Amino acid sequence: LVADLRRPWEKPPRPGRGLSPHRVRRGYRHLRERLGTPSRLPKTSTPGPGRPRGGKNTPAQRHPVATKTIKTDTGKAKGRKKKA
Repeated sequence: LVADLRRPWEKPPRPGRGLSPHRVRRGYRHLRERLGTPSRLPKTSTPGPGRPRGGKNTPAQRHPVATKTIKTDTGKAKGRKKKA
């Protein structure tokens, strides 16, 4: 199934013996290209609508600054009530 893709310094395989697992693994990429894959190609996606061309960015609406109000003293004692 796989052609012998040996490096220049490697010896050719002995006649009658198969390729080593490493050499089979080296040629597998070429085999895989020819066989293909059982899965389908991924669906292409189109970009979303986004902002229409020529339209300008509208700045965010500004809101008034919220400040905390200082509570006035109502005359009540703070903390736990003491038992009599």
